[in-house]
Amino acid sequence: MADYEKYDKKDDYKKDDFHDGECVKCKDPGHPVPKPILFECGTGGGFTFSANCSSSTEDNAPCICTPKTVANVTLDTSCLCRPKVKVEFSSIIHFIPDSDGHAQLEFDLVRCCKDFPECVIGTWNYEIEENDRFAKSFCFDYCDCSACPGCCTYIVKCRPVFVKNCSVCVTNCHLAIFAQGQ
Repeated sequence: MADYEKYDKKDDYKKDDFHDGECVKCKDPGHPVPKPILFECGTGGGFTFSANCSSSTEDNAPCICTPKTVANVTLDTSCLCRPKVKVEFSSIIHFIPDSDGHAQLEFDLVRCCKDFPECVIGTWNYEIEENDRFAKSFCFDYCDCSACPGCCTYIVKCRPVFVKNCSVCVTNCHLAIFAQGQ
């Protein structure tokens, strides 16, 4: 007989749309089997940062330096032992210069967990100096090995370091969180 056993429909098996009631049960593979993975995702609304006045300079940017939340996701890892969390963020950045536009954006990944203060766990910078309009993707990944079990919210905030003679739109923001215990 082969190294597998066939389940009968009357065995401890729940029929669903993807199976016809008969499954193959493999014997012990002799290596570690994957642990369960949690997954949550979300989308954000994005934001537009703009500085069109001639008095705007890199050192004297208008009061637009308040960080804006562009995406957030909450994940409950309380069922995992010493969870490792992978964060994937993606967005589209539209650059619309008046003439010679120049901008720098700072993206912060923030973790907020119950009984712990909010903390920035990663920062990425995106600088643009162009004459032409364009739309480009901006993405980052982060592995959080010091995540505590429990409910945590991961937030991506975007802050314009400076915006000169242009508008910068951060759109199509997506945040995906994967977690697995050890």
